[in-house]
Amino acid sequence: MVLSISLAPFAFGQDSLVEGLKHKYRLSEINAQGVVANPGTVLTIEADGINAEPYPTMITFENPVVDGQVKQRSKGLGFLKSNNLQILQPGQKVYITKINSGTSAQEDSLKITILTSDAILARFGGTYSSYQTPKRYSTTLAFKVPKGSLSTMSVDDAEKLIGAVLSVNPADQERTHDAGVVTRSCEPHCAVSATTGAPVGTPSSAFAPPPAGAPAGAAPASAPTITLGQTPEQVTAIMGEPQQIIDLGAKKIFKYPDMKIVFNNGKVSDVQ
Repeated sequence: MVLSISLAPFAFGQDSLVEGLKHKYRLSEINAQGVVANPGTVLTIEADGINAEPYPTMITFENPVVDGQVKQRSKGLGFLKSNNLQILQPGQKVYITKINSGTSAQEDSLKITILTSDAILARFGGTYSSYQTPKRYSTTLAFKVPKGSLSTMSVDDAEKLIGAVLSVNPADQERTHDAGVVTRSCEPHCAVSATTGAPVGTPSSAFAPPPAGAPAGAAPASAPTITLGQTPEQVTAIMGEPQQIIDLGAKKIFKYPDMKIVFNNGKVSDVQ
């Protein structure tokens, strides 16, 4: 009983910090197929050496972060490790899918689970039978601090801790504060509402100078509009024929020069 009472303030402090960070960084909702059902804050990787596995995974491995440096993660449970291990590169965009904390006998850990915003081609199967499919990659960053630190750490200090590895670029997201809608970038075409899938904001083509001979003040041509739930036929009518089609049965991917459109069961489910 004495032990549980003595630990309670530390647990409460960590819980408050985690909740504060969840308000600071909007978590993304991801379904079992790796489709971003509700995109949250987009962050940019700033550090080298982050190992990630294809999503979904049996176990999300942790990358320890000490003093702003990503350390070699534990080699335990190696039999569960994927053959498609990827080292994420600085500049890659990721979502946050989970924020939690933990305490061991020696230290506290602030844990940030991330998922790549773009899919990476992964190969599955054995020597004689294999296939390739695009997968997002996921991993957990475990920021290590002295034991008891998280219970008194402010959200601003935690943000600085995270910022050594993950940065937030305002250009990567547009926020509609009044409606509570968070949008993600799919430039140069549009920004897609996480709530409705409808384009919002101004396409970059709107900033191009008008064609020669165009009357002054003429409105720029509207950008292509792709929304969730559209069929392949509707998409090709808007965008034209794709450069490549990846057919995975119920899931299909149309690849255009600067956009990938994902269909599940004949309907648009994601735009990358």
